[in-house]
Amino acid sequence: MNIFNKVYKILCEVDARFCSGFLGQIPTDIWSYIYTVWLRLAGAKIGKGSIIHHRVKIWNPENIDIGKGIRIPASTDIAGMDKILIGDYTLVGANVSFITNNHPLEDEKLNWQEVLIGTQQTIEVGKFCWLMNESKLVAGRTGLKIGNYSWLAAGSTITKNVGEAEFWGGSPAKFIRKIHPYNG
Repeated sequence: MNIFNKVYKILCEVDARFCSGFLGQIPTDIWSYIYTVWLRLAGAKIGKGSIIHHRVKIWNPENIDIGKGIRIPASTDIAGMDKILIGDYTLVGANVSFITNNHPLEDEKLNWQEVLIGTQQTIEVGKFCWLMNESKLVAGRTGLKIGNYSWLAAGSTITKNVGEAEFWGGSPAKFIRKIHPYNG
């Protein structure tokens, strides 16, 4: 763990909205650029032209790999207990959640880390996808993969792999139809 990661974890507990004076007058875009640079220093891989809003909650930035040309809006949660990969030019709506590890329900006496050993709970989102507002991506015991050009409807909870150029919606999400990758 590098020094930036340690400082990042400390600063996560401080909320910028309570800053006053000069710091409170800095426009949101500047905070977002600073936050994106800070995440890179903390170990996140963020592609060229991508911007992370400063109100995005990210756990374990060293597990995050974000492609080129992506803007992640405020109120997005990225719980990177395992790897989270977001492909180039994917559209991420407001309040989208990426959830990798959670705790098991089998036996409360078991150490949850021991139960999860050997499971790969990576979330992998392809290129040119559209994750609409309030979508929740939840990796199961074997992870979650969203194919290139796929769409998730607003408010969807996706727990199953999505093929290439597919439209899914609902909670839990179900396949709706195939889409043409260039015009829907």
